[in-house]
Amino acid sequence: VDCSTVSAECAKKIEDAIVKAGGTYLEAPVSGSKKPAEDGALIFLCAGDEELYKRITGALEVMGKKQVFLGKVGKGAEMKLVVNMVMSTMLSSLSEGLALSEACGLKSEDVLDVMMNGAVANPMFALKGPLMSQGKYPTAFPLKHAQKDLRLALLTADREGLALPVAAASNEQYKRVKGMGRGDDDFCAVHAPFVKKG
Repeated sequence: VDCSTVSAECAKKIEDAIVKAGGTYLEAPVSGSKKPAEDGALIFLCAGDEELYKRITGALEVMGKKQVFLGKVGKGAEMKLVVNMVMSTMLSSLSEGLALSEACGLKSEDVLDVMMNGAVANPMFALKGPLMSQGKYPTAFPLKHAQKDLRLALLTADREGLALPVAAASNEQYKRVKGMGRGDDDFCAVHAPFVKKG
């Protein structure tokens, strides 16, 4: 049972090696970071050997709040890349919204309050927005991993013949911030270029 986040192609190579050695394989990348892991609230995105999945469901239920079986190996990786791509582009957008609001003289607290009471309200903005506006990036999900997942999502999209311009622009933003030495900070550090030094 492999909980790493890799490309679908890599997951298939791992499966091939394990099956050739006489084993069974289940990919099970997780959605959730440090706090959900500590709270047993991860989401397991499983694919591969369905019998193995059924045998370990009890263990997954202890570690997570949900597990899904998605079919053949590679589908767990693809689901994880979709989720992380959307999550990372959301923070890119929030970062730009906070930057624009500051440039207009709006208070970030007011902007976040309006957002959290409107159609764009979501738990991630509630958690990361205040940290971003304060220029604080305690690591739950490292920015370098978010950028890696964006890169893998874009490679997957290219394989499928899809253009993803929003994800591509977001990837460039994450690469820029990683190049500033912020790769080990939380991925909400995507906002770091906009924070004025006091």
